Amino acid sequence: MYFYRSPIGLMAIKYNSNTRKFHLIINDECYGLYNSAVAAADDVYTQSTGCMDWDCLEADIDIPTDIYEWSKVNK
Repeated sequence: MYFYRSPIGLMAIKYNSNTRKFHLIINDECYGLYNSAVAAADDVYTQSTGCMDWDCLEADIDIPTDIYEWSKVNK
């Protein structure tokens, strides 16, 4: 699992073995299913997640440019 504490709340990328996809979770709501964690992180970076609070955020913030800038938790 990967996570990023964003200005709008906690974002997580979690692998789900039932769907065999990575789920992008923002504040406990799923915004997309992805074939890879990298693809989910790319949507966060490009602000194209489907979460309007994030996608429309215009604040000057440091957005992780790729998955390697997210915090990783091994389960």
